[in-house]
Amino acid sequence: MARSGFLGGAVTQRTASKHSARTAVCVEARKTGKKAPTKTTSSKKTGWLGKEDTFNFAKYYGPDRQLFLPGGLLDPSDVPEYLNGELPGDYGYDPLGLGKDGGVDKYQAYEVIHARWAMLGAAGCIIPEGLAANGADIKGATWFETGAAMLNGGTLNYFAVPFGIVDNKLPLIAVIAVEVALMGAVENFRRTGEGPAGYSPGFGKFDSSAFDGADPLYPGGPLDPFNLASDPDVAAELKVKEIKNGRLAMVAMLGFAVQALVTGEGPYANWSQHVADPFGYNLLTILGDGDRVPTL
Repeated sequence: MARSGFLGGAVTQRTASKHSARTAVCVEARKTGKKAPTKTTSSKKTGWLGKEDTFNFAKYYGPDRQLFLPGGLLDPSDVPEYLNGELPGDYGYDPLGLGKDGGVDKYQAYEVIHARWAMLGAAGCIIPEGLAANGADIKGATWFETGAAMLNGGTLNYFAVPFGIVDNKLPLIAVIAVEVALMGAVENFRRTGEGPAGYSPGFGKFDSSAFDGADPLYPGGPLDPFNLASDPDVAAELKVKEIKNGRLAMVAMLGFAVQALVTGEGPYANWSQHVADPFGYNLLTILGDGDRVPTL
């Protein structure tokens, strides 16, 4: 039975079936010492700019996928058997063995959810600061100053843009109340696998049964209004792109925190200064500045 893929579309079982036979061959090859046969699978589609785009499934799925180290430094037989190439973004990396004893699905869910939060967080750190630097009236636009600005009587002005600020300032208590209510409802729906009736652009009206049996990580249906993942092959590709960008965003959030500690500035300010003077403002010049004191 197939289940919903990334933002919609039945993909998991179809993708798994595409590689399950090769996974079994790979496991047997590890036992016998023989090399597993290789087969390159790819999917062609039209890209964003109208050009033909090819996605190589064998590069990201299956036993012959790319691993976190080159072949000369890592033998495929050293990769844990539970990392068999069926999960998106599986490069065989689990040095602490967290995924053994059935824990791989649990930690996959943790990673995907944190990756999505990190992508939202990275955008939330850069965009308000960039808007403020270009004329928007945003109090505490730098991400580590937002809380202090609001506690000092400031308000959060959503939809602030340089060319037309919408006056909708919200006090801290209102923001907290709205976010707690919305996030509590969303997390409860995700935990129970249920959802309310409603309307989604591109999907139309739906009732609560639209979420019956939906995958908690990739529910699809009304949550895929643009029907991006109607094709299982496209869905498999989007899963890989999502987790790769999510991992990059998690590293970026760590970088934002370190930058704030060292420079006392936000990511947009750091970026703009580096672009204006690449050789005068970079990691080496910042670390070599003896007068700089880490501060927040």
